Amino acid sequence: MRISITRGLQSMKEQIYILVLLFIYRLLWGYFMYGFVRDAIIPILLRYPNEQAGGSGMGRLLYYIEGQFSLTGDSNVQRWLWMLLAMSVLRLVLSPFIRAGLIHELHKESIGERGLFFFPGMRQYGLPVLIFSLVEWLLALVPLYWIAPVIYKLLLSSYLNYTLLWQISPYLLAWLVYIFIIRLCLLYMQFGYTRGTGMFSSLLICLRYFLPAAAVSVMLGAGGFIVLLVCGLTGLLSPGLPALLVRQVSPLPSTFFKMWGVAAQYHLWHSKASLK
Repeated sequence: MRISITRGLQSMKEQIYILVLLFIYRLLWGYFMYGFVRDAIIPILLRYPNEQAGGSGMGRLLYYIEGQFSLTGDSNVQRWLWMLLAMSVLRLVLSPFIRAGLIHELHKESIGERGLFFFPGMRQYGLPVLIFSLVEWLLALVPLYWIAPVIYKLLLSSYLNYTLLWQISPYLLAWLVYIFIIRLCLLYMQFGYTRGTGMFSSLLICLRYFLPAAAVSVMLGAGGFIVLLVCGLTGLLSPGLPALLVRQVSPLPSTFFKMWGVAAQYHLWHSKASLK
């Protein structure tokens, strides 16, 4: 496990240009979200009745009713919602292509080749990896058929007793663990498919060495969580320019940890697959 993490860090030296490209990509996404919040969310929040200024329950009720009518009748609101939906779908579709390019880069590095293989990898393996992602999303949604009704009942009951919200956490935790397992197994299958060594043999490697693979994901995922935590604490404790600067820089370390995690998993898979 330690060797895989070290080799993954060494691979990052060969993929600095990918890190820079993804950092710019996430900056552009952040700029879009900033414009969405500034032009669509803040004007709506400013219309919320102020209790200190004499806002009543009837005023809040009218605010919610107005919001429901805006969702169906206001062209500006609908335009922003459609734009947000389109950008979210675009990002979901692009993510598998980015992962395909990164995996292809790792394949080439493992056989001693050096060069810009990111974009050829996106073109060659983007669609197959997209299919893997579709399978992942579908498998992630399947448990909701049983979990969603239970959570819905607990949410309705929590209006009278807020302590019931704690009963939702075991269901959400179990669902997140299930998604974690599915994502890790499918990642190893993508390694095998793009290398041509077989999906199911790579799946067996993941199941056989699941504990080291999970430990690698948790350790490097903790780095991304720390970055997210620092951003949140900076926004709470030091709002203004410091929070803005931290927020603008945060995509770089978070992207680094994500790429490092994929590279470390690849080297763990490669060492167990006995590839030449």
